[in-house]
Order: sequence, then C-alpha cells, then structure tokens
Amino acid sequence: MPEKYNPLKIEPEILKFWKEKKILEKARNKNKGNKKFYFCDGPPYTSGKVHIGTAWNKSYKDSSLRFRRMNGLDVWDRAGYDMHGLPTEQGVEKEQGLKNKDDIEKFGIGKFIKACEEFAVRNLKIMNEDFTRLGVWMDFENAYQTKSKEWIDGEWWLIKKAHENNRLYEGEKTMHWCARCGTALAKHELEYKNVSDDSIFVKFPVRKAKNEFLIVWTTTPWTIPYNLGVMVNPKIDYVKAKVENEVWVIAKALASALIQGVADKKFRILEEFKGDKLEGLKYHHPFEDVVEKYKELEEKHPKVHTVVLSEEYVDTSAGSGLVHMAPGCGPEDYEVGYKNNIPPFNTLSESGVLEDMGKFTGLIAKKEDIKFIEALDKRKVLIATTKVEHDYAHCWRCKEPVIYKTTKQWFFKIEDLKEKMRELNKKIKWVPEYAGSRSFDNWIANLRDNGITRQRYWGTPLPIWRCNNCNDYVVVGSIKELKKLAGKIPDNLHKPWIDKVKIKCKCGSEKERIPDVLDVWIDAGSASWNCLYYPQRDDFFKELFPMDFIMEGIDQIRGWFNLLYVASMVAMEKPCFKAVFMHGFTNDAQGRKMSKSVGNYILPEEVVDKYGADTFRFYSLGGTNAGEDLNYNFEDMKVKNKHLTVLWNLHNYVIDLAKQSD
Repeated sequence: MPEKYNPLKIEPEILKFWKEKKILEKARNKNKGNKKFYFCDGPPYTSGKVHIGTAWNKSYKDSSLRFRRMNGLDVWDRAGYDMHGLPTEQGVEKEQGLKNKDDIEKFGIGKFIKACEEFAVRNLKIMNEDFTRLGVWMDFENAYQTKSKEWIDGEWWLIKKAHENNRLYEGEKTMHWCARCGTALAKHELEYKNVSDDSIFVKFPVRKAKNEFLIVWTTTPWTIPYNLGVMVNPKIDYVKAKVENEVWVIAKALASALIQGVADKKFRILEEFKGDKLEGLKYHHPFEDVVEKYKELEEKHPKVHTVVLSEEYVDTSAGSGLVHMAPGCGPEDYEVGYKNNIPPFNTLSESGVLEDMGKFTGLIAKKEDIKFIEALDKRKVLIATTKVEHDYAHCWRCKEPVIYKTTKQWFFKIEDLKEKMRELNKKIKWVPEYAGSRSFDNWIANLRDNGITRQRYWGTPLPIWRCNNCNDYVVVGSIKELKKLAGKIPDNLHKPWIDKVKIKCKCGSEKERIPDVLDVWIDAGSASWNCLYYPQRDDFFKELFPMDFIMEGIDQIRGWFNLLYVASMVAMEKPCFKAVFMHGFTNDAQGRKMSKSVGNYILPEEVVDKYGADTFRFYSLGGTNAGEDLNYNFEDMKVKNKHLTVLWNLHNYVIDLAKQSD
C-alpha cells in the first residue's frame, strides 16, 4: 500500500537526503559558468525566533531562486543577518535585567558587547535551523554577518567614500530622540501611532501693549520653556479681538471656534489684517522671569521672542493660526528658526530631563506635560486645554513616544541628489509597478540629509578620529588604513576596545575616536557590495554588481530599499539594484497586525509542526498578489493541505498504474 501523505515524516527525510547527497551543491554546480544572477538577501535581525512574515519572505525568495536555477542561471544566493543595533541590545537588556544606558555602563560595556554577540550568534543558529526546516535553498553556511570585521571594513569604506565625495558632514540639528534608548533616531526608524494628547492655548503678552496677547497653540506643552518665536502665515487673515478687558490676536477663521467655542467668551473684532503685518512683533515669554537664558539669547539673536512668517507650517485647520515655535524641539521649528537666525535652544539630557532651566530643571519632557500646563495656569496665561488626536512618532524598537532634541550628529549629504535619484529610479523594475513610481518616488522626493550616528554600544564604530586639542580629524576607510595610522589595533573592532585606539596628531597631541556607532541601517545598506566581500576582494564585485534582484516587504520602502539606494549613491552615485519585488505584511484572518498582546500572533513552527513546511509555503505563496497583505487564515491553510494530499494520492496512483503496466 502506498504511504499516506504525512509531511511530518516525509519532509525531515527529504531534508536529510538533500544534506547527505549534497543536492543544493549539485544544483549550484550544474549552472557554474552560465549567466550570473546576483540575488541579495535582505537581512533579518537575529533578535529571536523567525516571524511568520520572515518565513513568508524566505519562502518567496526560495521559490524565485529555484526558478532562476531551473532556467540555467548561476545564482548568487548568500543569506545574511542583521546582528547589530537596538533589536539585539534590547534582547540582552531583557535577559540581564538592564533598564537603561546607566545600567549598561554599570554592567560593563565590554561585558555587554560580548553578551550582545553571544545573543546574536545563538539566534542566528536557531534561525538557520528554522529556514532550513522550511526547505529554503540559500547559502546559510557562509551567511554574511554584519558584526564581522570584514563587514565593518566594508562600512568604513562607505564612510570614507562619502567623505571623499564631500557627502559626509557633522551638523547640529533638531532630531527625533528616544529618551529611553538615549539616542537620536532617523526618519526611517519611527513608527507613528494615533494618540490622544493635551493641546493648549496660551496667551503671550505683546510688548509695549497693555492687555494685548498673541494666542498661541501647541500640542507639546513641555516645549513651551524652549519657545523662541511665534509663527504666523503671511497670507492668512488675522484679527484683533476684544475679549472682556483684553485684546487677542488670532486667525480670523478660527476666532469664533476658539473664543466662543473653547474659551466660552464673547468677543468683537477691532481690526483685521494679513499675517505679514505681524512680522517682527515682540512678545514676553510667560516664563521670562525664571529662565535666565532668555536674556542672553535675545541679546545675541534679535528675532528671538518675535513673530516670524511661515506659509508651510501654519494654516487654519486647527488651533489659533499662531503656532508656538521652539527650534530646538522640532524639525519644522528648526527650519523656520534657521531661516530667521533663531538658534535651536534645547537643554535636554539624553534621558529627556530638562537641565539648567530654573524651576523646570529636573522635569521629564512629554511625560510630565501636566506640570508645564499647571505652571502656565498659575501665571494666568492658559486659556484652555483640549484633547487632540494625532499621529505621533514612536521609537521603532522600545515603542516609547519620541521627543525632540538638538544634537550634533554626522550626516550623509543627499538632499541635492534627490532629483537624480528619482530619475535613476525610473530605470529600476518594480513589482508591483506603483511601489517604485509612487511609493518609493514619493519617499525619495521627501528625503532629508541622513543622520548616520547613534549614541549606543552594539554597532559598527564610526571610523572618525578627532583631536581634542586642534580639532583636526581623520576619516579611516579600512582596517588596513587604521593599522597604518595607529599601529596595533584590537582583534575585536567594537566598543570599548576600538575606543582605546589613538592616532598621533600633527599638533603633537592624539586623535581619539568619536564614540558614536553607525545607524544599524547602514549595516544593511552596505549589503550590495559587502555581500560580495568587497572591498577586501574585487573579483565578485566586478563580475556581479549591481544586484539583479531583491525582494522584501512594503515596510522596506523607507528601510532597506531606501538605505541601499542612499548608500550606493553616496559612495558611487549609481543605484545598486536593477529589480525589486515587494510583498505586503502578514496579518491575522481579520486583517489585524499580529501582536502577542492581542493574542493573534502565530509562529511558523505552529503551522510547520502540524501541517508541514510545504503546506505553509503552498498557502503563503499562492495567497496574494504582489504588494498585497497576507491575512493568515487557518481554514484556508487547511484547504491547501488537503490539496497537497490530493496531489500526493494522484502521484501514487500514477506510479501504481505504471507498475501495473509493467
């Protein structure tokens, strides 16, 4: 009697057969010398068990590579893993009971780094087993590891090329900042959530005017102590409205809704004018008697605590038509402040605590909004507090709301490349087409200079050494160059060992490494050449670059696709990939994002251990079109399992007929 379809018995036997008979090696060797096909694996983080979305992605990749091999192509199929960054750091923090950077310092940086490496390697081995069980034919034995010396060397090459191409600079900007993780975050590291926050309407007294006030609105009460200006739209109609014994300056379109609707007061209009008439109007800051820094700022910068103009960031969709501006607490505020020579004033610590701010010293940004609101109320300048629902940025790893902080970071200069990048993108084949022509094009059109440094521990060290005496610095482009400049270097290039390396300076002093690490996305962004062992060797690079094909989910528009493109443009001013396939997310049967807290989270092994890998692959690969989400449904998956049973029985029937005919 033929065997019944039993994938839990058959699949392990097949895997064993493949391994013993070296079937994958034979499939590769069969096409050696034929036309090359360079596929690059987008690296998953080694932060835990394989997610069902990652399993779906690897199944897609495997079927694609098998198809290429069947067509006679010599396929480059090196797998890869992202091993640095916050995903790993937070896994280790959880294991060791560490809550913040202070705890890590007490634990010991060297000890922490070793724990991160062990954590990443342990998970890599587990993930290799998971992918192998899924039947994925890729080179896992030689999978690239972004923690390796060779990979770090390839990233240092990128930083040096950026420097040589005048695309690397240090700048002070107001950036998204995670107080919990104690580091700057880039735009692509943010997750937006719809939240309900307190917004406030505040009266700023006009100077040299009795009982006259600018009515200012903000959704971030904690930033009021850092206020240095008020933005109005030059083309909007504004009014001076008599409210009891006061005169309020407010946008005409919002006057009734705010004064009558929110403040519950009567008013009459005294004067009407365009916003440009308010430019330069000076006002008193509500806290000017408790924050000493204001006086110094006003003396150095005449436009501090005056009205400035902005068409881009002021409208009448909500609020008062006058927007509080703190250049040190928001990217848009920073832009307007820069244009008006108003500095980015911000004294937050790494953990988001206000420092040197009088009575507000020691308060925590955002978390203690209520205390800033209460302080305004005591000074009788608070008109109202209202709830507002809006999308607010959160840290991609710890999920905490971000704040904004003025910080010095190193950047890739890319804003002047945007139009060239958009033109070159038109030559890249995208599936689905809209992923490139709309989604990616729109992302590129709104690019800002890319912040590449992070104030963390487990990551590729920034290869810049600077002299504390004369401020001269050197950008190191390789391990070989560092040895030439410094002599002996540690075998482990990570912190804290790399920070012990000094370079003699021309002034007679020593250059020390700037202690930052690179954004973990730079690790993945360098994959197009690093995967080919370049620049340590150039034979594969000359033969295969650029990548023929990459395949990832929709979230990589702002992630890996973006950083691959940015990195290759900064280093070589050309794209590093020719074609992209983009799939969607994996959700539950109701279309909800899978979450452990909701209880709808599924591990691939839950399916594989019950129905087999082929059932999972058959279901996931045939369930959607390009770019669409896969809403995982166990009932539909069971149907696919039945289909495989029918196929198995039909196969046995044909074999049985063949035997009878003999």
